[in-house]
Amino acid sequence: MKLSEIIDWKTESIYTFDSWKDWNITTVMVWVHGNELAWPQILVKLIKKIDIKFWKVFFIFANLKALEQWVRQVEKNMNRCFVKWNKSGTYEELRAREIMKFLDQSDYLLDVHNTINEQNSIPFLISEHDEIWKFFNVRKIVSWFDELHPWWSDSYMNSIWKVWLCLESWSIYDKNSEIIAENWILNFLKYTWNVDWEAERYSSQEFIKFDYLYKNKTLNFKFTKEFKDFEKIKKWQIIWYDWDLIIKSDRDWFIIFPYIPRNIWDEVFCLWRKY
Repeated sequence: MKLSEIIDWKTESIYTFDSWKDWNITTVMVWVHGNELAWPQILVKLIKKIDIKFWKVFFIFANLKALEQWVRQVEKNMNRCFVKWNKSGTYEELRAREIMKFLDQSDYLLDVHNTINEQNSIPFLISEHDEIWKFFNVRKIVSWFDELHPWWSDSYMNSIWKVWLCLESWSIYDKNSEIIAENWILNFLKYTWNVDWEAERYSSQEFIKFDYLYKNKTLNFKFTKEFKDFEKIKKWQIIWYDWDLIIKSDRDWFIIFPYIPRNIWDEVFCLWRKY
């Protein structure tokens, strides 16, 4: 039976296609955060019109309750719940434990997100697996993310020695994000040989290393300006104020994920450099 005959993401959240031929298992996961609204509709449309012919594929709609409430998360950031010692009882932790059972079986994970930055953003890829980079039409490849953001789904795949990629498409406010996401998910399934078309290859990519993550210490936090993703920060430039704390950059950096915090110790932004 084709997935297009059974898909209904409003009542089900994990779909499996099994060709009954042993080889690799692929997972495509969307909607870890409930305010990344485009992804469920994109994935539903995509899997209705493509024909999965080989191996096994899991399609996972991760955080159902968050979308129902139109929030990023219900109780906890789900992308900090994917750890083997997860024993707590929030909705996101319980759901992460359920999803990890499927990740344990998977050889590949594509974890798809929108950036929540309302400024002009660009699509980019987070991964440590250079073999797959060339199959995504992105200019920027970000690595060393686990050092700053532990316990997300991709670091879980790292811990069990599996291949993972996190795709950050354009802003949720950009109409082009739907087209980008659909094309990249499809090319990923071509690469993993789940569909019978040849994957497209790309080049001219820039490699980036994350170096710094800031968490706000007070709710009296503000940036000195509205930063875009990947905007350059010059040495000695003032970046933000956190109550009486004024921070200047000690070198030339680039900023990503600038976020106005709602709680103390939110992950406010990251800094990175080229290598």
